[in-house]
Amino acid sequence: MSDETGEGRGPSYDAREDLESRLRLATPEYTTRGILFLATLASVRELGGEAMVKRCVEASGESEFVEFFNYPTSALLQMLGTAAGLLGASLGGYAEVLRYIAKRTVETYMTSVVGRSAQLVSSTDPMRLVRTLEALYKVSMVYSEPTVVWKGPKRGVLTVQRTFTPLAYHEGGALTLGAMLGLKNVEAYARPTGPLSLELEISWE
Repeated sequence: MSDETGEGRGPSYDAREDLESRLRLATPEYTTRGILFLATLASVRELGGEAMVKRCVEASGESEFVEFFNYPTSALLQMLGTAAGLLGASLGGYAEVLRYIAKRTVETYMTSVVGRSAQLVSSTDPMRLVRTLEALYKVSMVYSEPTVVWKGPKRGVLTVQRTFTPLAYHEGGALTLGAMLGLKNVEAYARPTGPLSLELEISWE
């Protein structure tokens, strides 16, 4: 899926515009766990080195991050936007950077105490991919209000009432989690349902 197009999103979906429109709505009462910031910086370090990490930290307006402390969601979006802008040309576009950062974020989260607990709770559930995603949204984005509608035994729609990260970020995270859970042929497609809400449709074999 490119930065510019997406079935169901209109003919001119743009990941940068998506992020910037959400940033305008990220008022101070919305906060996000530090683990998302740390995972973003780890991704940037891998792809661009310490100089780019420094630029992303400066863009956030923060100086340091602790895993389960809360920081302004707007700071995370500033960091993501800076990273995607700096790395997009070398990684295949703005949206691809967001997907990669989401991948690293899920990998980091699932090795944390909270992530391991979520995986253990859902380990015997055949619908564990969506269940685990739902649990992670509740912990990492407490304002997200995720709910699940099942379309079949291996297909579900995760509705998120409020999220500030762009559509590509959610898709990247879902695909990575599916792979980590050992599922095959995972597909994830996010579509907006409002200025901050979305539906993430996920299927697997």
